[in-house]
Amino acid sequence: MIRGRRVHLTGSASADCDSELLAVAHAFVRKAAQWAIAEGAGLVVGAGAEPRGDHGEPCIFDWTALDVVASAPDPAPEWPALQPDRFVVVASRRGTERVPNDRFETWSSCQRRSDFELVVTPHGWRMGGVIRERQVARGDVLLVLGGGAGAEHLADLYRREGKPVVPIHSELSAHHGNGGGGGRLLHERALGDPHDFFRLRAGSGDEAARLLGLRLTVETEPAELAKELVGLLADLRPPTAFYVRLLDTDDSNYRVVESFFRDVVDVVVSERGFTPREMGRDRPEEAFMNVEIFKGIHYAGLVVVDLTGVRPNCTMELGYALARRRRFVISARSGTNLPFDQDKLPTYFWDPSTGPEDQITAYREWLDRYGNLPPIVE
Repeated sequence: MIRGRRVHLTGSASADCDSELLAVAHAFVRKAAQWAIAEGAGLVVGAGAEPRGDHGEPCIFDWTALDVVASAPDPAPEWPALQPDRFVVVASRRGTERVPNDRFETWSSCQRRSDFELVVTPHGWRMGGVIRERQVARGDVLLVLGGGAGAEHLADLYRREGKPVVPIHSELSAHHGNGGGGGRLLHERALGDPHDFFRLRAGSGDEAARLLGLRLTVETEPAELAKELVGLLADLRPPTAFYVRLLDTDDSNYRVVESFFRDVVDVVVSERGFTPREMGRDRPEEAFMNVEIFKGIHYAGLVVVDLTGVRPNCTMELGYALARRRRFVISARSGTNLPFDQDKLPTYFWDPSTGPEDQITAYREWLDRYGNLPPIVE
């Protein structure tokens, strides 16, 4: 799960936070960032001023993580070659002007990296909600340590997108003193309903039991907690690749479409870290099929659309995926005449007479090249 995924770190500590606890938190963030990068993960953080507490320790963790990014090899290893930038900072223009002097070298090193992206909100926009929306668009999993209302809002946005939220229990509080408890509150809620926050792959243990190990205190050994966290991230259930395709067994194209998905698509999307989901193959979660379909598209990490036969339901479901700004990849049997508009979208045309190995290679290259296009309208 962790390779090729960006971990979004958010949270803060109050100015009067226990200095020993805050020091442990920074040591944990540093070690977790190092190990996550070593396992092939990327990071999403913010940038700007670095407020310090009563004892001189920074109250936010962004610069601790960026220090790790600055010192990592360029490009950092284990990241998929054709995937967009690995390390992403989302900030306001004002935030980029408030980089502390003692962080200038770190900031300059990050900006020079080949795997770094800086996303600046429109001029004059400094609202935290705008920044958070852009962070969610680039993050794959949210890690919450301390914090307040902003961290809680981010957790809500991630959960609406069907993305995992992993909160850590601590008494760091929040720098701005707002919210209901930040990471501590979210951790307590997650223990009561862990599937509302994340799911583990089969055979990886119980979510609530794993959450109990994510607690930060002054006695915590940072490396041990980082190991526990990175292990949990690696065990997260991969995001769903929802299939939109011809399923009518009486259709003359059904047999070759079925072979294409079983022999080619299943292989490639699984290789790329997704869990295939197809109507009729998996246990339903809803009483009504239409709800199941659109809910599946709504929360999918990738929507795989095959337009062989140009079924009206498939074109409608493709439209919903585009409106939801889901990642998508389109295919069709060679010779398929696509209607206007759809024929302008990148489409992989497959030939059933081509052997599976050659098809897998070609489809893998296509997915890597076209499977992460930007939304049609930002």
